[in-house]
Amino acid sequence: MLQYFVFSGIFTFFLHIIHVLGTYNFYKKFRISSWKIIIPIYNVFLILKKIHRSVWWGFLLFIPLTNIILFLVIWLDLIRYLHKIKKKDIVIFFLSAGLYIFYINFFKNINIKKEKITENHEGILSSLILSFIIHTYIIQPFVIPTSSMEKSLLVGDFILVSKIHYGLRMPISPICVPFFHNNILGLKSYFNIKFPYFRFHPINHIKRNDIVVFNFPKDDKILDRKDHYVKRCVGLPGDIILIKKGVLFINHRKEKYFTNNKQQSYFIKTKNIPLNLEFLKEKMDIEDVEFFEEKNDEYFYQIMLTKKRVTQIKKLFNNIIFIEKNIYPKEVKDPSIILSNNFGWNRDYFGPLYIPKKGDTIKINSKNIHLYNEISCYEGEKKVNLMNRKNYKVKKNYYFMIGDNRHNSFDSRYWGFVPEDHIVGKPLFIWMSIDWDRKNPMNIFHWKFRWNRIMTTIDR
Repeated sequence: MLQYFVFSGIFTFFLHIIHVLGTYNFYKKFRISSWKIIIPIYNVFLILKKIHRSVWWGFLLFIPLTNIILFLVIWLDLIRYLHKIKKKDIVIFFLSAGLYIFYINFFKNINIKKEKITENHEGILSSLILSFIIHTYIIQPFVIPTSSMEKSLLVGDFILVSKIHYGLRMPISPICVPFFHNNILGLKSYFNIKFPYFRFHPINHIKRNDIVVFNFPKDDKILDRKDHYVKRCVGLPGDIILIKKGVLFINHRKEKYFTNNKQQSYFIKTKNIPLNLEFLKEKMDIEDVEFFEEKNDEYFYQIMLTKKRVTQIKKLFNNIIFIEKNIYPKEVKDPSIILSNNFGWNRDYFGPLYIPKKGDTIKINSKNIHLYNEISCYEGEKKVNLMNRKNYKVKKNYYFMIGDNRHNSFDSRYWGFVPEDHIVGKPLFIWMSIDWDRKNPMNIFHWKFRWNRIMTTIDR
């Protein structure tokens, strides 16, 4: 904690230097003494009074990230205090990330208006800043883009995620474009400047089977700018994960919860009449249907279904010859699965795999060294060398995440553990849900509101 706020204080001091250099002549025009101009914090409250903004704005200085916004607001107000200010000056100001203030400060004649500015958008600006604070420190909106969590979370669900339930992680990249995660139209929305990691004490610890939003560990961006994923946490630090015939076992016990939401791949064959795909979508909310072929009046499909839907389909369609789980044989090795090259695992036969917890001392061997080289990377250490290091002491807690759509989810089976510092928050609420054309989601004319999901809470 101390290290984080020391870095934040140093960063704010550099902002203060930039502010003084870019606004010195403005201060002088307001007849503020030179010694007052260079005093951090005090000079900000002085200028706020001169430009007729509430002194309460000054307290944004003490909140990481919002102090940058405060300086931009002050600089923009100072520019608006010039006579004959043009719209192009405002445009250049934003395109230059506020640094246009230096050009005005050093190369333009500054004439401060005596009267108060009548055009004041303080209410809108205050709302935007409040929204930014809530978005950054309390609760953040997300949209579900893929089907990996169906039927718990659907494509087109707009959710609100609490950042404080599992402990607020303070911002790590201090210079970024507000409300944009890591890119704007393909361009980076942040600078590669980072603070140390720091997280406040959690309200709740992650429980087994919680739905969790986290940063994708394999992403090479700054920690809080890595892509967001949402999965179910099936494995806690110290657990043993095993998947056998597509069934998940935790600590050698079959999973008990949320079986109604779990969805897997099934093969279906019908005779004489094909499945009514429109009925499946409209009446049964079944989206992931793949038609293979028609042969001798027999129709072959692969469909993602829950156990409940399997029972319903058997009752509704009398021409179904068989409906069976699409389970990979044990002897089939999937090279995209972690440690598959050493153990021959696939999505349906996986493990046993131990999830490391903080303080564990793990024996390193030729079969698990790849996995623990990744963990050492997450913990800021060099790669493990078997020649001179047989054990590794784990510094962080790790979690195992799987999507509820078990056969259509890119999850921990493929890329490994989620470190505790990658945890973002807990989904709480679906505030909007839109069923769109998955092949062309921007076609708003095909949007349908899922009224039964709007304004509903998210169960564990």
